[in-house]
Amino acid sequence: MAFFTADNGRPFSSLARVNGSNLVDRVCAELLFDVDDLAADAVARIRREFPEYAVLDNAEHTVTAAYEMRKIIGAFREHRRPAPIDVRPVTARGLERAAEGIPIETMIGGYDTGFDVLWSSLRDRVVAREPAGEADLVPVVTIMLAWSRRITAAIGEGYASATARTDREENARAFVHGLAHGGAGSEAVESAARTLGFAPAGTFQVICASADGWTSQALRDLRRALPKPAAVVVLAGVLTVTVQGISVATALALLGEHTVAGVGLPRAGLAGAADSLTDAERALTLAHRRGTAVHFEKDWLLATLLPHAQRLAPLTHTDAGEDFPHLADAVRAYAGNNFSIAASAESLDLAANTVKYRLARWQEITGWDPRTLDGLMRSLISLAERDC
Repeated sequence: MAFFTADNGRPFSSLARVNGSNLVDRVCAELLFDVDDLAADAVARIRREFPEYAVLDNAEHTVTAAYEMRKIIGAFREHRRPAPIDVRPVTARGLERAAEGIPIETMIGGYDTGFDVLWSSLRDRVVAREPAGEADLVPVVTIMLAWSRRITAAIGEGYASATARTDREENARAFVHGLAHGGAGSEAVESAARTLGFAPAGTFQVICASADGWTSQALRDLRRALPKPAAVVVLAGVLTVTVQGISVATALALLGEHTVAGVGLPRAGLAGAADSLTDAERALTLAHRRGTAVHFEKDWLLATLLPHAQRLAPLTHTDAGEDFPHLADAVRAYAGNNFSIAASAESLDLAANTVKYRLARWQEITGWDPRTLDGLMRSLISLAERDC
């Protein structure tokens, strides 16, 4: 049997060109010309038979059907079986349809209906031109069945990937939920950690950010982009990212520039992961007030005390920082220059006596002596609460 070479370099059988199959080739050319109408008819029938497809945009559905039909009609003309690259988009589409809640049986049934519409049109047009021409379609049947089988397998692969993704997301949710609710020592949390690829005894670090604006697709993109192991979940309106073995700067960069987030300390073990989650949650509260990322390592005192601000108000609240900002600056300078009057004066470009006077004046107004540990702590906490 003679062979020819197609445009893509693959050989195809001479059955496409001899013994009457020129007729099949001409009809396939007509189908390619009419493929948009053919796809529209197929989609209309698919939507009647499978109402689940109503969740898809009709125009997008039709464009996809036309794309697939062009590819298959071309394969009929070339007598070509499907290659892996031909069905890769079908696998990706299976993943999407699973995420959209369309059952696998519906997607396979939709493709079967499309094949039926395509085959009926091909056969009817061949027979209309030559009643005996149906025999020329025998080689095409073999090709069509090969494509049907391979497409069905590709759909299955897509849905299997979706199931694996769902399982991973459920494991991530169980892992973080367990950490947040005292289950760090449980077998369930350890099992979820191992399934996600974490080393339970390794070092964990958690980032918390607002989940506002994070669509399902954006979350999937983030999960793909993060180096593994990592767990990305949304719980109670908070996006929680748990990482191990990667720079937290990498994770923050993937969350986006100017992200408002709380970053926990890197801590060892699953109990440490739970503590890092608590760190990140407390830092996030402070981050919301500052409008930027807050690292618990740098702002641990205020991040820890801020949730108790109302209860501690009798000990730390004053309006002196707002009413007398020059006095507040003197207190900050004193704390930031190792409690040295001379260094504080130099940093503020003031005389040493002026700094002494301002610290004394702060004490008169607030009752807190910033030259003592207790007075300085109250002063700095009050100023920090105001600043954030």
